[in-house]
Amino acid sequence: MFKSRSSPEKGSVFIELVLILPVLILLVAGIIQFGFLLNAKIVVNSASYEGARAATLSDNPELEAANAVLGYASSTMPGWDFGKRLSMNMDISGTDPGDMIKVEVIYKIPIIFSDISPFNVIGDNYAKVIGSSVMRVEEKE
Repeated sequence: MFKSRSSPEKGSVFIELVLILPVLILLVAGIIQFGFLLNAKIVVNSASYEGARAATLSDNPELEAANAVLGYASSTMPGWDFGKRLSMNMDISGTDPGDMIKVEVIYKIPIIFSDISPFNVIGDNYAKVIGSSVMRVEEKE
């Protein structure tokens, strides 16, 4: 009436698990890494927009843009600070109304796979995420 499982079936389930588990772990780690990259892309785009907007309204555009970028990035993603991983480039054509200001925010994200043997030959262990915004200087009242 009842069949008992034989021991070779139990062993084959374990072998299948051992073969599939590394692939499953890499897949989940890839999904998590993609989530980090997507989140950072949203933050650098918004931070560059905030920096460009602050620069267009200010008499000191460099300082205001840097403060706006740092304020937005650090409030959205705690621990973001200018230094090794966060940087900002600014291109100002002038300070008269109608002149263009470009703010570019660059953030380097550590790659999860950088310690795994086949993936560590890619270069440095960071992926650059760049956000850029261009705006015209507005008239000041």
